[in-house]
Amino acid sequence: MTPDPPSATRVTPSAPPRANAPGHVPAIDGFRGTAALLVTIFHCWLYTDPPLDGGPIRALTVAAGLGVDFFFVISGFVLFLPVVRHGGSFGSLGGYALRRVARIVPAYYVAVFVQAAATPVLTAFASPFASAGGFAAILAHLLFLQHSVPRWLFRKLDLHSAVMGFGVNGALWSLTIEAIFYVALPIVAGFYFRNPRAGFVLGVGGALAWRWLAFHLPSVATAVDAGNAVVGNAPRLLEQFPGYLGHFAFGMSAAYLFVRTFRRLDSRLARNAEALQIVALVLLLVAMIGYGSTPRGMPVGIYARYLADLLPPFAFAALMLATTLAGPRGQWAMANRFARWIGDVSYGVFLWHFPLILFFSHTLGWVTGRGNGPFLLLVLLVLPGAFLFGWLSRRFIEEPAIAWARARAPRD
Repeated sequence: MTPDPPSATRVTPSAPPRANAPGHVPAIDGFRGTAALLVTIFHCWLYTDPPLDGGPIRALTVAAGLGVDFFFVISGFVLFLPVVRHGGSFGSLGGYALRRVARIVPAYYVAVFVQAAATPVLTAFASPFASAGGFAAILAHLLFLQHSVPRWLFRKLDLHSAVMGFGVNGALWSLTIEAIFYVALPIVAGFYFRNPRAGFVLGVGGALAWRWLAFHLPSVATAVDAGNAVVGNAPRLLEQFPGYLGHFAFGMSAAYLFVRTFRRLDSRLARNAEALQIVALVLLLVAMIGYGSTPRGMPVGIYARYLADLLPPFAFAALMLATTLAGPRGQWAMANRFARWIGDVSYGVFLWHFPLILFFSHTLGWVTGRGNGPFLLLVLLVLPGAFLFGWLSRRFIEEPAIAWARARAPRD
């Protein structure tokens, strides 16, 4: 899940241009909120399997699962932006770590403990507090290792139920990827700033190489209990951090181009930002429809198609860059007050929408069966609840923690 920018500096889309790019671009909030909505809608689709129109609308709904991939792109942009603005200087590592921990950990830990305790109510699984393996799973989550520790370890500790999110919140797998990126960024940021083209090529090339290995080294997949790296037990090789290097590279390069273009307002990219928006949006929709139109025989909902889940994040990064450089009209859809509010509460929406799906379907039994009707009903029930939990998380956990960290470790 993507954090807020380290800087508290805000500008409005109508603010006059400045020599230095702003530390916080409001449109990014809208993109973050959009990604959270996509993930929520996708998980509602998973639980109800609606046919929808059987065509492009269904394909886009299936592809809404790429909202997680878009979070990775946003993270690359948001966290690399201050480095580019400060000429390649990363700043205090201690301050960076404090801000990241304050932004992510408190709300996440509350979600982990509450959802672990609610496991018997929301699922058919036993409480993770009832076995040594369950406590090991909780510890893995607290260390952000839930997606990297092989399942055989938990089985040896007599945990045979769901590990990821205790069967309550499978979406938590992506926070392992985010946490690894937080650790890796200080190591690679300076090189990427000095060599943006090489950094981009290495990021995308590294992701493609990892994907190739995931498909062509089944013995390695078996050794780490990943089955065939596609439909086997987690952690699946394909979904580990190296497989997403390209996603983060897209966001980091977008941040680099944003700052460079912002300083040269007469550049071709700035002059044609709104035209680029249209091209990027069309490319994104086409790529998502292609991703959601699953080929015959290919399982749905997995990251297993080499470029199929690289092209949409690339188009998303291009759309994000074009929007941040556009004028007020071009930014409005992502920078209006409501879109930014959804972005503000998006972390809580991400953390709590999955348990809400289980609450309305498994616990209360209000949503049963499959089809368009159950899907629509589940969306109408889950979204307001997710917004409420997102607001509560933002207001009472995230904002106090962010303010505390900024007072002790300001970035600008």
